[in-house]
Amino acid sequence: YQFEWNNDANGVPQLNTVFVSKYIDREHTMYASDTDWFKEVSKPGLQQSLNATVSSGTEKSSSFFSLGYLHNNGTLRYTDFQRISARMNADYKLFDGKLVVGENFTVNNTGEVQVPGDVLDLSLKALPIIPVHTVDGMGWGGPALGMNDRHNPMRVLYDNRNNKYNYWRLFGNAYADLQLIKDLHVRTSYGLDYSNFYKRNLEVSYRSGFMNSSRSGVNMEQSHGMKWTWSNTATYRKQIDKHTLDVLAGMEMNRQNDINFNAYTAGDGAFAIETPEYMWPGVSTGTAAVGGGSTGFSLLSYFGKANYSYDDRYLASFTVRHDGSSRFGKNNRFATFPAVTAGWRISSERFMASTKNYISDLKLRVGWGQTGNQGIGNLATYALFVPEYGVADPTWNIVDGTAYDLSGAGTGKLPSGYRKIQTENNDLKWETTTQTNIGLDFSLFNQSLYGSIDWYVKATKDMLINPAYIGVVGEGGYRWANGASMENKGLDLSAGYRNKTSFGLDYDVMAVFSTYKNKVTHLPEAVENSYGGRQGDNIIGRPLGSFYGYVTDGIFQNQDEVDAHVNQTGKGIGRLRYVNVYDADKQITDMDRTWIGSPHPDFSYSLNIVLKYKGFDLSAYFQGVQGIDVENWLKKQTDFWSVDDVNSNKGLRLLNAWTPQNPTSTIPALQTTNNNDEGRLSNYFIENGSYMKLRNLSLGYTLPTATASRLRMSRLRIYVTGQNLFTVKSKNFTGVDPENVGWGYPIPTTWTAGVNIGF
Repeated sequence: YQFEWNNDANGVPQLNTVFVSKYIDREHTMYASDTDWFKEVSKPGLQQSLNATVSSGTEKSSSFFSLGYLHNNGTLRYTDFQRISARMNADYKLFDGKLVVGENFTVNNTGEVQVPGDVLDLSLKALPIIPVHTVDGMGWGGPALGMNDRHNPMRVLYDNRNNKYNYWRLFGNAYADLQLIKDLHVRTSYGLDYSNFYKRNLEVSYRSGFMNSSRSGVNMEQSHGMKWTWSNTATYRKQIDKHTLDVLAGMEMNRQNDINFNAYTAGDGAFAIETPEYMWPGVSTGTAAVGGGSTGFSLLSYFGKANYSYDDRYLASFTVRHDGSSRFGKNNRFATFPAVTAGWRISSERFMASTKNYISDLKLRVGWGQTGNQGIGNLATYALFVPEYGVADPTWNIVDGTAYDLSGAGTGKLPSGYRKIQTENNDLKWETTTQTNIGLDFSLFNQSLYGSIDWYVKATKDMLINPAYIGVVGEGGYRWANGASMENKGLDLSAGYRNKTSFGLDYDVMAVFSTYKNKVTHLPEAVENSYGGRQGDNIIGRPLGSFYGYVTDGIFQNQDEVDAHVNQTGKGIGRLRYVNVYDADKQITDMDRTWIGSPHPDFSYSLNIVLKYKGFDLSAYFQGVQGIDVENWLKKQTDFWSVDDVNSNKGLRLLNAWTPQNPTSTIPALQTTNNNDEGRLSNYFIENGSYMKLRNLSLGYTLPTATASRLRMSRLRIYVTGQNLFTVKSKNFTGVDPENVGWGYPIPTTWTAGVNIGF
C-alpha cells in the first residue's frame, strides 16, 4: 500500500487516499484483490433424503424392513456426507403364543469428507488483498512478503477433498420370550454392536505465496469395535381385584473391545505422483511409522424392579441396580443404586367426583433415586507409560523423544525409553447422582388443557475428574480422582391446550419452561485453588464452569485518568481500564481476578404449535434461553489489532475504535502492540448470550383418502420444512450466533421439500 496524507490545521494526521499496487508480490504472480474469503469457502448446501419401508403381519408373525439414503454436500466447498442405512425386524409367535422369538438389526454405512479443523478461522482471518488463484489461474494465491503466514483456506479445502472416512456399523439384538406359567415370563436377549472405521488422509505438496511445502505423505487409520450385551430377565405380573403387581428381576453382561491401527509415512518428495490412486505407504520414500493398540471394558449388572398399583389410584415403584465396571479400582468396582417412586391419582378419589366435568386427570408424583456414572477411559485407574520416538514436528521442527544416548558414543542404536503420562489410582469408584423430585400432572376440560409441574434436587458426589497438576510434581502428574460434588435445583413447567374450532381447525399449542440453579459444593484439595486469585477464592458455591477473570470499567479518556489509576502495566489513553478488585496492593495483578459470568441460563423455554385443517398441517417450534453468559473470544479479532494474529484480517468494528474524536466508543484504540494485555479473560469478552430461535417450521398437505386410492396409494403427503430460520438475540451480543460463538461449523438454515407415499 501507499498512502497520501497531511496534517490538518490542528496538526492531526489525516489520511486522504490509499493506493493499492496492481500486484502484491515481486514476481507479479498475484493480483491485488478484494476477496471475500468466507463467501469463497461457502456455498448453498443440498441435502437429499430417501426412505422406503415395507411391513407385513399376521396373528402369528410380523416383519418390517426399511431402507434409507441421506446425502448432504455441505455448506463448505469440497465437503460431503453420505449415509446408507437398512433396518429389519421380525417376530414370531410359537406354541400358541407362549414363545415369542424375534430380532431387530440395523446396518449403516457412512462416508464423509470432514471440514479441516481451522478452515473457518482461516477464512475470517485471511487478508482480502490476497487472491484465490495466481494470475494464470493455475496456482494458489497466498501471503506475500510482509504478510502473516496464514494458509489459503480454499487450498486447504481443495487439498482435503479426497480425505474421506468410511464407517460401517451393524447393531441389533435377537431375543426369546417364554411364558413358563400364567403371569410368569422369562426373556433372554443377545445384542451386538460392531463398527469398522477406515480413513486415508493424504498430505500433498503445495505452493501458496511464500508458504510452500514439498512434503507429501499419507496416514492410514483403521479401527474395529465390538460390543456384546447379554440380558436375562424374569417378569411376574399378578392382578387381584383392584391390586396389580409387576415384579422384574434380571442380570446383564456387557463387554466392549476396541482395536486400532495406523500407518504413517511422509517426507520431502515422498511420492513421485500425488494422486489418490498412487499415494499408498508401500511406494513412499519418506519416513514411516506405525502404531496401534487395543482396549476394552466389562460391565456386569444385577437389577430388580417392583411396581404396585391399587385401582390405578395409588402407585408405587421400587428399583435397585448393582453394577460392576472394570474401569474402577479392584476394591470399588461394584456399587448399588436404589430408587423409589410413589404416585397418587387425586382425580380418582371419591371427593373429586364433583370435579369430573373440568378436571380430567390429576396425579401427584414423588421420587427419590440414585444413578451411577462410569464415563471415564478404560485405563483411567492405571499408571500409563509411553515411548516417544522423536518424530519431528513438520511446522516447528521440534523433536520430542525419550530415546537417549546412554553410552555417549554418538552413534549406534538408541534405547527408546519411556515416560509416564498418568498416575494410578486404585481407589477410583463410581460417580453417584442422587435425585429427589416432586411432580404434578394435570389435564382439564376433557383433556383440552394439560401439563405438568416438576421440582427436583439433583446432587452429584464423587465426580470423576482429571485435575491439572503443578509442574513440580513432574511428568505423569495427571491422575483421575473422585472428590468434586455438585448440586442442581430446578423447576420444569409445561402447559398445553388442544381443541377444535367450529369450522374444523384442529390446534395444539404447548409451552415448556425450565429453570435451575447449579453450584459446586465440594472440591478435592488438589484442584481447590486451580482458578488462582486470592487464597481460598475458588469455585465452591458457584456454578460449574463459571468465568473467572478481570473486570474492566471503561477506557482511559485522558492522561489525568491514567495517572490517577493504580499501577497497571501497559495503561494509557485509549486503553482498557482494569478494576483493582484486591485493593490492598494498589496494582493490577492475578489477585484482581474474580467471578465475571455464568454459562448457565436463568431459564430456557420452548413453544410448539400444531395446526390442522382439511388436509393441511402447519407446525412451528420455537426454542430459546435467557440470561446466559457466553465468552465471545472472537472479539480478539473484531475489536483489537494486536491481541491475536497481528496483520490478519479484522472485523469492521475496528473502524469504530476509540480516538480523541470518537471518545464514546467502547472499543479500545488501535495499537500495534499489546502492552496492556487486553486479550486476558475479562468481562469485556463476556456477553449476553440469550436467544430465541425458530427451530422448525413445516407446512404439509395430505390428499384425501379417496383421491389417494384412485392413484393406487393409501397415503400421499407433500411438505416443505425449514430449520433454523431466524434468531432473535440480545442487542449486547456482538457476534453472529450466541449458540455457536467459536469457529465451529456454522448452524445452517435448511429448507427441505419432500413427499411421503404409502401403498
